[in-house]
This record gives sequence, structure tokens and C-alpha cells, in this order.
Amino acid sequence: MFSLGPISRRKFILLSGAAGAYLAASGCSKQGKDKVEIATAVELMEKQHGILRRALFILDEVKGGMDARMELPPEIIQGTIEVVRRIVVECHQKIEDESIFPLFESAKKMGGLVGVLREQHAAGTQMIGILGQFAADFSVKDLEKRRTMQNALHHFSRMYRAHSDREDTQLFPALRQIVSPADLTKLNETVQKLDLQILGQNGYDEAMAKLEGFENALGMGDLAAFTPHMDELR
Repeated sequence: MFSLGPISRRKFILLSGAAGAYLAASGCSKQGKDKVEIATAVELMEKQHGILRRALFILDEVKGGMDARMELPPEIIQGTIEVVRRIVVECHQKIEDESIFPLFESAKKMGGLVGVLREQHAAGTQMIGILGQFAADFSVKDLEKRRTMQNALHHFSRMYRAHSDREDTQLFPALRQIVSPADLTKLNETVQKLDLQILGQNGYDEAMAKLEGFENALGMGDLAAFTPHMDELR
């Protein structure tokens, strides 16, 4: 039981030292816990870009299979497009449109870039809908449908690669220049909250499980297989 009487100075020092040692060892202080659990806005945005690039890599592989007139499981095309819709269109773009782009617009910085990025968000949303319709009725044996899908995938991948690269190398690095440390902390909390509301607790795990399954089905699941042998470069 806890004593309700006064604590001696010596006992207080001993208790304080023990408590401090426990918290340092366990990492259970609120501050330490927050540092571990709260990712920065940029970290979350770049994580979503990583998922986007893996999805685009799959769609590029699918496009190559169309060139070779290979029969491709329709669920790979549809499933990959759905991952992009969920992670990029419904989450990533919403967060940027509502929480990140307005910061640059208020600061009157990078207006031209932000304007183009907003336009590409709108274009990407439309293209995702179009690709979904194409995928639902796709047949590699139908020359016209194959050409239409290949053309759509080409433009979709080309735009989003350039789009995400500009954000990673120009927009995100400039965030610290336009907001105070306190506002940046608020942004991190806001973005994490939105991310959780939209994707749920297991959103990333579910998306990655799908993409990894598609990668394995296409024979591109082994990262080591992409390492070139030096004699192949000669």
C-alpha cells in the first residue's frame, strides 16, 4: 500500500531515480511513446509513394505481358488498380489537397507546382475510373482493347512517376521552410489521423499483401532477381 504520510527527501530521491530508470529502460514515457508511434507527414506521404511505385512496377510488367500477348490473370490488373485507388486517390491525394497544399498556397510558395499537382490529382482520379472500366472488360486477345489498355497504362504510369518524384524532391523538402516546428507537429498529427480514418489500422498491410501476391504471380517477387551480374553489363 502507498503511504499517505510525508515522504523523506532521501526516499523521494530514491523513488525518483528508480522511476526514471524504469521509464528510460522501458521507453514507456508519453513523450517517448509519441516519438515512436507518430510518423511525420512526410514519412507517411513517402510510404504511400513507395506503394504507388510498386503498383506501377506491376502495371508496367502487365503492359509488357500485353506486348507479348500473354494471358494475364484479370485480378492482377483489377487488384493493382484498386490498391492505387485506395492508397493514392482516396488517401494520399485527399491528405495533400486538404492539409498540405493549402500550407503552400497560404505561404504563397510553389504556386505553379502545387497548381499542376492539383490538376494531376483530378486527372489521376479520372484515369483510375477509366482503367477500372477497361480492366473489367479486358481481353489480351482483343487487339483494340489491348492497345487501349496499354495506352492508358502508359500515360497513367508516366504521370504518376513524374508527379511523385516532384513531390519527394521539391515539395516535401520545403515543408520545414514554410511552417513552424509547432505547426509541423500539428500537421504530423493531422495527417496520421486522416490516414488512420481513411485506411484503417491494417490498410497498409492489406495493400502490401495484395501487391506482394501479384508480384509473386508475375515472377517478380524476389528482389535478388533484379540484381544484375557484372558479366551481363559487358
